[in-house]
This record gives sequence, C-alpha cells and structure tokens, in this order.
Amino acid sequence: MSTNTEPSKEPRSILIVDDEHNILLGLKRLLERSGYKVTTCDDGLASIKIAQELLPDLIICDIMMPYLDGFTTREAIAANSLTKDIPFIFLTARTSQLDKVKGLREGADDYITKPFNPLELVARVDAIFRRQNRDKQSAIQEISRRLELIEAEKIKNNPKELQMSAKQMLTALKTVLSEKFTNPDDIEKFTEKSISQFQRLNFLVNDLVFLNSFDKGDAFYLRQLVDIKNDFMLPIAQRQELYLEKNLQINIHVAEDVVIHAPRLEFSQVVGHIADNAMKFAPPRTSVQIELLANGEGGCVLTVLDHGQGIPLELHEKVFERYYQVDQDNSHKYEGLGLGLTISRPITRSLGGDLVILPTDRDCKIQLTLPPAHLDMP
Repeated sequence: MSTNTEPSKEPRSILIVDDEHNILLGLKRLLERSGYKVTTCDDGLASIKIAQELLPDLIICDIMMPYLDGFTTREAIAANSLTKDIPFIFLTARTSQLDKVKGLREGADDYITKPFNPLELVARVDAIFRRQNRDKQSAIQEISRRLELIEAEKIKNNPKELQMSAKQMLTALKTVLSEKFTNPDDIEKFTEKSISQFQRLNFLVNDLVFLNSFDKGDAFYLRQLVDIKNDFMLPIAQRQELYLEKNLQINIHVAEDVVIHAPRLEFSQVVGHIADNAMKFAPPRTSVQIELLANGEGGCVLTVLDHGQGIPLELHEKVFERYYQVDQDNSHKYEGLGLGLTISRPITRSLGGDLVILPTDRDCKIQLTLPPAHLDMP
C-alpha cells in the first residue's frame, strides 16, 4: 500500500466528509495507515467551518448527504478564499456518467464511486498530491526564472553606473595632469571633482560587496560601541561632498545621552544611505534635518527630513525593493544602483529595529529605530 510521499515533513492532512459512519471509520484507518493525518465529519454544513479552521491538504466528500449535499458543500468551500484551492474528491454511490461529469465540472479533482477498491483510492489520493507537488515545483521554477530575468536585467545596468563614475573621475584627473593650469583654483576644482567621483564609485562598490555578503549570509551583525564622530558624522559629511553644487544646509542634532551599540561599518553605511537619499531628492538651496536621539542604552532613533517632493504612500514599501529607483526630475544626475534603502532595512531589522518612511503631507521623512542592546564586543 502506498504511503505519504513526504515522510520527512509534516504529514499531509485530509478531511473526509460522509454521513455513513462505517465509511468514515474505514477511510480514516486506511489513509492513516498510508501516512496521512485524517479528520472526519458527518455533516456537509459543519465541514465548511472545519475546512476553514484546519485548511486540510485534501477533502474527500460524499455527494448524497442530508441537509447539505456534496455539490453544495463543494460550492461553499470554493467560494471562500482560504479554502478555494484545496483539492477535492467526490465519493459517492451515484455511478451515472452525468453525475461524474457534473462533479468534475463543479471543480472536483477526482470522482470515486462506491464501493471502491482501497488500493485504488489511496493511489488516487497519492496521485493528486504528486500532481500538486509537480504543479508547485513548476510554479516555483517559473517564478524563479522570472526573478532571475529581472535581476539579470537590473544587474546588467549596474556597470553603467560604475563606468560613469570611473569615466568622470578619470576625465577630471586627466584634465588636471594634461592642462597647464596657472590658476590654482582651476586645479583645485578638477581635483575635487575627481575625488568626489572616486568617493561615489567607492560607495557603489561597497554596496555591491555588502549585497554579495548579505546574499551569502556573511553579513556582520555583532554589536559594537558606535563612535558618533567617525561612524555617524563622517558618513553624512562624505555624502554631503557629493552634493556641494546643490548648496544644501545640513542641520544635525545629536542628543547628548545617545549611546549606540551596533556593527560600526554597517551602521555607518546605513546612515550614509539615509543621508544620501535625503540630499539626492532635496531641492537646491534647501535644508536637510537630521536628528539622532537615544532609545535606551545602546538604542537610537534617527530621523531625516528633506523638503523634496516626498514619496507617494503607495511607494513607501516599493522603494525598499532591490534596484528600485524613485523617478524624480532633480535626482537623475545623482542616481546610483537603487540599493541604498534595500541594504539599510535588512541591516536595521537584523538588529531588532526598523526603517520606515513616515507619512507626511509634504516633504520626505525617514526614520530608523534601533532598540536598546548590550555590547557583543568592544
């Protein structure tokens, strides 16, 4: 006799509905010996509620029952979003071809007549689960294939961002070296431009390196004592250098009692991305407000506000997807890989915190919260 096809996993569950108690008892024993978990019910109406509560992997239901016949029971189960996809077998003494056709048209996966051969019934049950597994695997493979295509298309565009930064950096350096400037201001201008582009290129490469480590499960999450000057103020200042031409006013407030316990490099990377996001979308000659408050020993609340167009409510979760970039006119020349918030949220959540976009009537306000925590290492 066949057995459950997935012995190493939780047994498949089956709900049997029949008003004949001998049939219920016999089927229960038969299917339990085959490795299935079985629940029985002798009433069609009651079975609808049981199906919603238990969500069995398969329902075997008699057609000729008092109060609520099998067809009506099947119709009610199919009408509920929780149970509509559960495979369904009609079990009945009605042997006419028209009844069988009606059963299959009602959405049944199989139709078994009484009296039935026990081996045949178990084989039919096994076949439904095998088909279900094949369909599931096929769906997973198709989804994976589509995701791979999307990722490949996105990644294909990443070298363009890297190449652009490298090209601009090399052009500026080449200009400094080849032109015989007599004005020191010109030399300083092109040198600063090349340094700025090198910094941008460095940020992009760091993002790809971290993403690779994160995908492999090698990210570093041990709590360290964060240095406010080097791990908070410095990444903000580095990002500000990329947007000097916008003449932004960066207002930073750090509460005196802030003590943060987080992986220093990752925390610095998150702060840099949140600040970069605000500066990227802030209109020229406006301000960016950055506030860092304590949230218990080792925790913090970081809030960053810019006066850009803001992010529509329907995109508040979308912007955290990998490679997604908000399309705003004043940010085209500053676009990166669309990884900043994608990287920042999982880092924050891995530490028990969260990164969210707060609802506002205008502007854009992003808030990072880290809970209190002890040090893992100095």
